[in-house]
Amino acid sequence: MSTTNLPGSFSMVPRGNIREVVVQRILTAVIRGEFPVGHRMVIQNLAEQFGVSATPVREALVELASIGIVENLPNRGAVMREFGVTQIREIYQLRRILEVEAVRTACGKIEPRFLAELSDEFVSISNEKRNNNWSQKAMSLDIRLHSLIAAHCGSTRLQDELLRYNTLVQAIREVVDNESQAQEIALSDHQEIIRALQANDCEKAAQEMEQHIRKTANLVETLTREKAQKE
Repeated sequence: MSTTNLPGSFSMVPRGNIREVVVQRILTAVIRGEFPVGHRMVIQNLAEQFGVSATPVREALVELASIGIVENLPNRGAVMREFGVTQIREIYQLRRILEVEAVRTACGKIEPRFLAELSDEFVSISNEKRNNNWSQKAMSLDIRLHSLIAAHCGSTRLQDELLRYNTLVQAIREVVDNESQAQEIALSDHQEIIRALQANDCEKAAQEMEQHIRKTANLVETLTREKAQKE
């Protein structure tokens, strides 16, 4: 199995939450197909490429193993597993289950002022000019809504699982997704979710969330296939 260094596109990791950055960088490379199936993820090689110690790399590989990106084998360490359309479909399936349960259990527990603030911001951004700054703001609102729901779901374990899968989904979207297209779709979806939460209609909120994740998953899968055909 290959033990070559990371692709040349990788750069030194900035200070901060090093483990999270390493996870994101490796995920991005995986989704781009830069690691073949069976590639050995040698901790020391990765640490040297990122300019970090072995500890955050080891922690990152443990996290990646927990979501099925790498597999820890006896006497071989972390090895790349297959990653493609099937795996993306499975990831979004699990994310849908988690997000639907989170919004159902968070319903009625979120302070109305938080929902009102987000609602106003979604209305405002829907009327703004579409540019790079708009895309960044839309993504920030997207993350804030899902994070707000996760924080009020009443389960630390569920919140942790949502965080892990959202990290993975974000890496997928950065590589294969049309961000502006996804964000346009998400605008109305998010507003419907907020309306249901404001009305304390838990089943409606769950239904809207399920439809939202399904639409996003279908878009990402379509774009992944198109990307693969072009390559």
